[in-house]
Amino acid sequence: MINTLNESQLHKALKTFYAVQFSAQEEVQVERWICDLACPDGEIVEIQTKNVGALKEKAGALLAAKRRVTIVHPIIKEKIIETCAQDGKLVSRRKSPKKESLYSELKELTGIAPLLTDKKLSIILPEITVVEKRAKTDSPQQAKNGRRRFKKDWQKTDKALLTIGTSWKLNGKKDWLGLLPKELPAPFCAATVRDAFIAEQKKEAAPYANLLLWILRKAGLIERVPHEGRAYFYKIKKSRPSDC
Repeated sequence: MINTLNESQLHKALKTFYAVQFSAQEEVQVERWICDLACPDGEIVEIQTKNVGALKEKAGALLAAKRRVTIVHPIIKEKIIETCAQDGKLVSRRKSPKKESLYSELKELTGIAPLLTDKKLSIILPEITVVEKRAKTDSPQQAKNGRRRFKKDWQKTDKALLTIGTSWKLNGKKDWLGLLPKELPAPFCAATVRDAFIAEQKKEAAPYANLLLWILRKAGLIERVPHEGRAYFYKIKKSRPSDC
């Protein structure tokens, strides 16, 4: 197989799962790109477990070539952490308190925000449970991505898929605007969006009001309106005939 040398267990498992779902062929060259999955009808499916923005050029080129593209990005709803000694012996197993959600994962889509309203592009966000595998090290180590503030005496080695639960599919203007609260004043700002989420019992979405508005603005779905004060206020942009 091509393009699979550095493939994680998680990526491989998701690719296998969606290959069955789409009746697709794995690792296919389409024009100058190696694609995770190619469907019989020509649709391309890409599995991206992190940094969805890395697909901007590839997805943009495929969309420009009039191909339908689906990007699958998992939401880690539950994570079990297994830490092993250097000899491979399991030394601890615990649940991580961190849980991702549909709204928290919007941060991964910022790099492709201008593409989100293309009708040929779909985003699938499945909620999954994973096992994160860690290996003990002789001395404190910096993470491979350099993001750690403090070094740890372990390194992540892989992630493995345990279960797939509810999936969210977003395609087109209606779906993306549907992420906003149902009862929202016009115009609206981040504070009113947060309050509306709390009123609708969506407390997990409230902290991401600013991020959601940023995504929708970059996607061309909302626009700023003049308003007194320091907060930015927005309104939903009117549809053009081609958007309907």
